[in-house]
Amino acid sequence: MKTVDLHTHSTRSDGTFTPAQLVQIAQKKGLSAFALTDHDTAIGIDEAMEAAAGTDVEVIPGIELSTKYLEKDVHIVGLFYDYKDPEFRRQVKEFSNARDLRNRKMCDMMCAAGLPIPYDELMADNPGAIVTRANMAKFLLKKGAISSLKEAFDKYIGDDCPFFVPREKITPKKAVEFLLRFHGIPVLAHPFQYQLGDEGLETLIRELKEAGLMGIEAYYCKHTPEMTAKIRTLALRYGLLLSGGSDFHGTNKPGLEMGTGYGHLAVPEECLTTMKHARFHVTDNTKIFFCDFDGTLATDEKTISPATRKVLDDFTARGNLFVLSSGRAMPDARLLAKKLQLHYPNQFISAYNGAELYSCEEHATFFRETLPIPVVRDVMNLAKRHGLHCQTYDTDAIITWKPNRETNFYVSPERMPIPLPVRYADDPAGALSAPPCKCLSIHLENEADHALEPFAKELEEKYGDVLHTVMSNPWYLEIDPVRATKGYSLRWLCRHLGISTENAIAAGDAPNDNSMLEAAGLGIGMCNGLASNPDMKKAADVITKTDNNHDGLVPILESV
Repeated sequence: MKTVDLHTHSTRSDGTFTPAQLVQIAQKKGLSAFALTDHDTAIGIDEAMEAAAGTDVEVIPGIELSTKYLEKDVHIVGLFYDYKDPEFRRQVKEFSNARDLRNRKMCDMMCAAGLPIPYDELMADNPGAIVTRANMAKFLLKKGAISSLKEAFDKYIGDDCPFFVPREKITPKKAVEFLLRFHGIPVLAHPFQYQLGDEGLETLIRELKEAGLMGIEAYYCKHTPEMTAKIRTLALRYGLLLSGGSDFHGTNKPGLEMGTGYGHLAVPEECLTTMKHARFHVTDNTKIFFCDFDGTLATDEKTISPATRKVLDDFTARGNLFVLSSGRAMPDARLLAKKLQLHYPNQFISAYNGAELYSCEEHATFFRETLPIPVVRDVMNLAKRHGLHCQTYDTDAIITWKPNRETNFYVSPERMPIPLPVRYADDPAGALSAPPCKCLSIHLENEADHALEPFAKELEEKYGDVLHTVMSNPWYLEIDPVRATKGYSLRWLCRHLGISTENAIAAGDAPNDNSMLEAAGLGIGMCNGLASNPDMKKAADVITKTDNNHDGLVPILESV
């Protein structure tokens, strides 16, 4: 049975391992996923996700919010929320500021009583972290003021101790509403820890359910089988999702291991899958269709035929999902979807050959692979030495050296119905506002001269651990981040949504589509692509009988 851990802490709050180290521990423990749920902060999530990229471990965005209920400290864990949303970050910063003010007061009181814990030293000892009382206890132990962490809580900073200062906290109801506003799943953490009694706990659950509570920790490091059974019964009664975790803090909680708690914990992966289904409104039977645009969904005139549109309408009307999967830049792909009125429930766009994923429903990018700017600069310079055109992409425009026929060809109306703006710079890499998702080299001479091949070979030899290259048509050499392929994007999104890749369908015609056809449960190759992409026969499960100009997708999609 695969297991997960949906409650862990890093050095970004009061854990002793960095977010990246948690990924390594999760790998060693054989966990398929874990949630980073630091106290009142999301600042460690990007680090954890970057460390997990390319591994079998999935990182779930999490947070643990401290709230006040009947003078008790009640914790609400949030999962799957929009942690990059600027408004979310602003409000979470307010929560951490309240904690910071409390910390300063407690340090001042302890220093006045002779305990060696100046606020500035405490903060310097925990750079970039949300400091909790656990950090204070560790600092006092380091200074030799106490003999154990337990002594700190028993004598000085526990709830009933002389130097405890309560901080202003939101109610659990407000925490639930806050997480829902940012598409999160609110979960009541360690429900028996509040010592409310059976009736009091059920009252809390009932009140929070009315506010929108979606889950409860049935599996917890300190739960007995009887406790777990009791929470499972309450979850069934109130329609709550089951969650669970170790509440791992590293060496701050001796004997407590990530994933297994004190030895008997095992949170089934099924809990996470069920959460994903609730979060993204899918089921075990939901199918997801990843479709290339040029030469596949579209005719050569860049339109969608009535018959192809109808079969796509019928497919999504049955509750299935559609992903426009293109090598085009994200701004181009989004404009294209708008122009062609491709607006389906829970629709996604995969652009830059899978380097960026965008949710049309939530208007947010949630996955992005990029090339380092110094590498982009070298790629552009190498292209110039090979006598080749090369361009890269900012968030809203194409960037290259100067106007030329390659750029004119690329943005011509027959190839790009809504042309992207082009900006020119002597140093295109230096003109970028952020690391880009890809570069593109274009060669319009006779393809038989193979001018792009030695350039591609040099790039692969020099930067094979950073990028890879693929020909998307006879003129275009795509230069993408090493993990960015349409196949990787398909697998990543399916896992993110809790959909089996066996329920994924993919259709394409070009070499950059082959990885997607191989990754899907059903790979559809367009017959019009066979001449330039003979490997498609091996990648696809089925080849269309007619081409993109004659509704090649229709009979196959009608049958799934």
